[in-house]
Amino acid sequence: MRDISYEEQTVNAPNPLARFAHRTRMVVALDLAIQACPEHATVLDFGAGPGLFLHTLGQARRDVHLIGHDPFVASGFPEIKYADSFNRIDDTSVDVLTAFEVCEHLYPQEIDQLLEDASRVMKPNATLIISVPIMYGVAVIPKVLNWMVRHRKSKTEYSVPEILQSAIGTRVSRPENPRGTHKGFDFRELRDTVEQRFTVSAVRHSPVKWLPWWLSSQYFMICRKAA
Repeated sequence: MRDISYEEQTVNAPNPLARFAHRTRMVVALDLAIQACPEHATVLDFGAGPGLFLHTLGQARRDVHLIGHDPFVASGFPEIKYADSFNRIDDTSVDVLTAFEVCEHLYPQEIDQLLEDASRVMKPNATLIISVPIMYGVAVIPKVLNWMVRHRKSKTEYSVPEILQSAIGTRVSRPENPRGTHKGFDFRELRDTVEQRFTVSAVRHSPVKWLPWWLSSQYFMICRKAA
């Protein structure tokens, strides 16, 4: 398999449709975070990578305090404080917690731990914003084809019946290891899990917010701590 950078797979993808979808996703993520930030907010980004999202947010909102959570990557921007563990983050100290394009790569127990940690570090009126890819509905077909072209593969991890099942919204099995794949990830199952601890106060589809989920590429959940 070709070694392809994250940027080439997403915001700088050669495929114009994929590039548009990912760039729009970044705009939506930034817009939702800005709306959720009170004055002098503390924003924690789970799975922050080098911190491009937080850096962009900080450029738009100079008053916010930025924390990146990533156990494997160091900050690429001096204004971002990094924490390699939630244990380094104080209770009820976070106003906005974001988790963009990361939950689809976590094991179920890791998602449970993330939600438990989020509930602890978030203030009572804080906002949790999660985005994940939609791997069911019509969008799964161009996503699979784009993967094949990008990696110069004539086959995909999906069988033809599984592609058709996914396109009509019927669940297909996930690989045992979710780290490097989106196959079978179901945002509906994630939402059920999130709602055990949080109230999902709003959802947003991307790249076109008024299209139904089965014609969309990304799914955003805006969540509050449950009463």
